[in-house]
Amino acid sequence: MRRAVALVLIGAGLALIAVLAGGRIVDSQETAAAQAQLATELPPGAPITRAEPRPVATPVPTGRALLTMRIPRFGADWKWVVSEGTSATVLAGGPGHYSGTALPGERGNTAFAGHRAGHGDPFINFDQLRAGDRVVLQQGANTWVYQIDGPPRIIPVSASWVLDPTPGRKLTLTTCWPKYGSSKRMYVRAHLVAG
Repeated sequence: MRRAVALVLIGAGLALIAVLAGGRIVDSQETAAAQAQLATELPPGAPITRAEPRPVATPVPTGRALLTMRIPRFGADWKWVVSEGTSATVLAGGPGHYSGTALPGERGNTAFAGHRAGHGDPFINFDQLRAGDRVVLQQGANTWVYQIDGPPRIIPVSASWVLDPTPGRKLTLTTCWPKYGSSKRMYVRAHLVAG
């Protein structure tokens, strides 16, 4: 009897693992398709003018492709199209820009969110970020390079102060913590060094 119960439990466990793994595969495939579509919608970016010697990203409507993001710490081929907004629908397609925060190049706090695990795992290695790492944002011919100021910090989900305006030209990245959960958030700050 014990052997039969053990076999049933093992079978149920394997079935659950298969379902969870299948769900992650489907999520990743849907996110890859969304990224391919978003890449065709990237705006050309505003030209630099004498009145505004520092380029500022061109705004886009919620759900539309805003720019591309590269973080060399995550590997040479790590590149994501970032959309405007942070709704569940937007984040299922990749990282999103918190509406209402500064745009890249502007004074203030330009803030982005991304899933840590699931939906292509854009920020799966978020905990590996270090002071001095670069975050490269690009819209058309305009590129902004931000340098991370310190290691990731864990904060409560309710810590909306990380999105508040800041002096200078700052960047904030947020994701879930722990890696396969969302009981808290993790964030890093960076400052503009080029662009």
